[in-house]
Amino acid sequence: MIKFSAMLRQWRFLCWCILLVSPSSFAAIVNNNHLYQKAQFISQQLQAIRAQQKLTEVQPEPQIFADKLAVHLVFKTRQLSSLAATLQSQQGLSASELAPAEYRVIRPRSVMPYLKELEQQLLEISKKLGLPAGQEIERPLGKSVNDVYQQLVIIEHLFDGLVERQPQQALANNVARIKADLQQISQARELPLQFAGETSVTGRETTDVNIVALQCLYLLERLFRQLEIEPSKPGRLPAGESKEYQVVDTSVSLLAELHRAKTILQIEQDSQVNPSSAFADANQAYAAWVSVRSGLLVMVGAAAL
Repeated sequence: MIKFSAMLRQWRFLCWCILLVSPSSFAAIVNNNHLYQKAQFISQQLQAIRAQQKLTEVQPEPQIFADKLAVHLVFKTRQLSSLAATLQSQQGLSASELAPAEYRVIRPRSVMPYLKELEQQLLEISKKLGLPAGQEIERPLGKSVNDVYQQLVIIEHLFDGLVERQPQQALANNVARIKADLQQISQARELPLQFAGETSVTGRETTDVNIVALQCLYLLERLFRQLEIEPSKPGRLPAGESKEYQVVDTSVSLLAELHRAKTILQIEQDSQVNPSSAFADANQAYAAWVSVRSGLLVMVGAAAL
């Protein structure tokens, strides 16, 4: 009887090993190297489209990113898919609907469907323009989430000239959603929340706007600690003068962090916001972020009691 039990354990172990090394199990593994490879292929698609449209070659060198998480990749990819949807419409194609961000723990395998959706959007555009599918990209090794994020920012730059990015419109939309998400969290945890009115300011530049946006990100991480949510490390102010796309990028990171918090707090519902008018300039954007900051300060103060 003892001998039979030992043989059974060995058989189970052998079956587990076969399953582990089977092709299907390998297919289920997705890491940052796979994501980087897919992002490079998407860059190749956009470069071909740019060449066909006779646009100048773009060789962006974005900042080095640190402390990014897989959830940031999801929200950045969704931003890029919205640009691709605009490009689809310009080419007479039906614009793809933006896939919602799932309320779950986000790992690299969770990011791949969003990248594949973006790839499919660009494939439809390439077919419409009579372009080949593109060459296979060799899979790299040793890539991190930060490396993948940098590739996504490069892809964002490759949309320049193909579509109008409208940063002030994107920023207004994101700020409205940030406020709505904070409202959901305040209601779920019974925390007071009040946003100060947006006062008129003058003399603000894009860097000033990004500074206040990053202050909001730091306050959000402080709120997370008070709510016993594991905080991530906030971003940092880029060297030199900030550009409009970098302020939008900061807002995308805030949305990703709020989504992470809502997932942990089991607030598994997207906030509802009305369409927003684009900010007129940096002064109006600055005032809007100051309003967001005021609301976060109220929540942080209440959570500390």
